[in-house]
Amino acid sequence: MGLFDSFQTSINRGASAAGRATSTMRLKAQMSDALKRRQSLAAQLGASLYEATKDTPEFRAGREALYDGIAAIDAERAQCQAEIDRIEAESQAAQVAATHLTCPFCGSSVGAGDLFCAGCGKPMAEIQAALSAQQPVAAAWNGPTCPDCGSPVNVGDMFCMNCGHRFEAPAGTEPSPAAEPVVEPVAAPETEAVMEPSSFSPVEPVYDAAPAPAHAADPVAEQESAPAPAANVCPTCGTPFEPGDKFCMGCGTPL
Repeated sequence: MGLFDSFQTSINRGASAAGRATSTMRLKAQMSDALKRRQSLAAQLGASLYEATKDTPEFRAGREALYDGIAAIDAERAQCQAEIDRIEAESQAAQVAATHLTCPFCGSSVGAGDLFCAGCGKPMAEIQAALSAQQPVAAAWNGPTCPDCGSPVNVGDMFCMNCGHRFEAPAGTEPSPAAEPVVEPVAAPETEAVMEPSSFSPVEPVYDAAPAPAHAADPVAEQESAPAPAANVCPTCGTPFEPGDKFCMGCGTPL
């Protein structure tokens, strides 16, 4: 029994040691998490105290390095933010400069950042006002419009005054689509009347005997009676030729 008790005691000691190690690790993790939360709260408290005491000499006494270090970091962050704002402003200006408008007075291309139209000299404010005024006018316009930009045009114009599009025909004079041909109904054929067999009597057909020919045709006599071909006509195809020609111009027969 003494050996069994010693073995059981050893097991109990090992389990107790493992339990203590596990508890120690759990408590250390809890302490680490508590330290992180304390540091976060201390940072918030320090930030609030810094804003409240940075201009108070009594609080700055002995802590000048801390106050000056925080002020230098804030100045660095402000400088970085100013550089970011400058870069974003340049990007927006580049996008505006790349945007082009069409002058409603002369049709020239005008940059959004330009002050005047290079084509007619109109100021940009007047051009933008004219472009804004075109929207409601175009919505209520019942006349011809530009097929490219939809702006209203006058009847007979050859160019759009808004985008400069050239019309194939004067505005308002485009031919109307051809009307579809009208197909008249075809009358149904009338049905022939069928006569009843009792309404007529059969008639025997009458055959007339063909008269016999007076005499049989003699091919030798017909050939002798046929007129001779003309002297200046090709005997093969009948094409006329000039005296002295060696060949027929119609069929090439030697003459």
